[in-house]
Amino acid sequence: MMSKDERILFLDKTDLTILSTLAKNCRTSFSSIGFNVGLTSKSVKARVKKMMQYGVIERFVIRVNPAIFGFMTAIILIKTNNGITKDDVIKRFKRIGNLAYYVHHMGRTCVVALIIEKSLDDVFIQSLNQHIKPATVVSIFVLERNVGSINLSDTDLRIIKCLLLSGARTEIADIAGEVGISEKTTTRRLNNMKEAKILDFSIQCNPSVMTGYIQFAIPITTTTMLHRKTILERMYLEFQDNILYAPSIIDSEDRLTFVLFGENVFTVDSILAKVISFDGVKSADVYILTKWHYQDDWIIKEINHKISRPQSLLNRPIRIDNVTG
Repeated sequence: MMSKDERILFLDKTDLTILSTLAKNCRTSFSSIGFNVGLTSKSVKARVKKMMQYGVIERFVIRVNPAIFGFMTAIILIKTNNGITKDDVIKRFKRIGNLAYYVHHMGRTCVVALIIEKSLDDVFIQSLNQHIKPATVVSIFVLERNVGSINLSDTDLRIIKCLLLSGARTEIADIAGEVGISEKTTTRRLNNMKEAKILDFSIQCNPSVMTGYIQFAIPITTTTMLHRKTILERMYLEFQDNILYAPSIIDSEDRLTFVLFGENVFTVDSILAKVISFDGVKSADVYILTKWHYQDDWIIKEINHKISRPQSLLNRPIRIDNVTG
């Protein structure tokens, strides 16, 4: 049996760099990461395996843009009150519809990313409030994100499904074998979908086991869409060593959400103050995270629905052209 100390993994600077790299793209090769941190591929793999064993890395994640299925995402900030827990709130939302992810914050708030088919109206919001009482909705907004033009075929859907079921780091050769296409075609289709903002790759970390570090989110609203790129670049310039999650493909053109880590609340506060001072930042806030969980079931269900259509429809590509969601 492990002692109390043996159940704790203390992360060093190299571990944090590996985490940040995988959070930005979890399909980055161990040899590439090793080159950047001065380790062999074998050593990087051993560190990643250890972080998974201790639960720092819970899983590798493929994030799929709901726009490819004609959906949008409503980001809902909820405040719990006496008589209902955050987990209770999440259960109630799951009865309302599909979730892209949910997040628990320190204190009484949590966030739910609800998949929706159309813009929210007053009737829906009133119904939502009734379903989650005595919890209350603090804020709600719908993310709209342009998706590049791509002929999303049945093959693409099968590639996404393979990654969801087998893991986001599944080798190209294994994906190709499962889908029944060449490795070259697999690589090309994956690259096309990434460039078109159809999917990206990250990790799911457990904030409770990142000993010695606080994991926190900073949602940013920009004054104009033009500022999004400059703020994105500035964040990586200033806080490269602190960024754990890159903004998702779900984020809209005027919003960026970063998840970072710091050693204490003073670090958190100073980072927020600096972000607020950036040119083009309309608003920014900070939430200390205690739990973060992605949901995949709804994506697999949608893919199965589309690829189970009659054969005459299977080869008809789904045209994605400036879809928002």
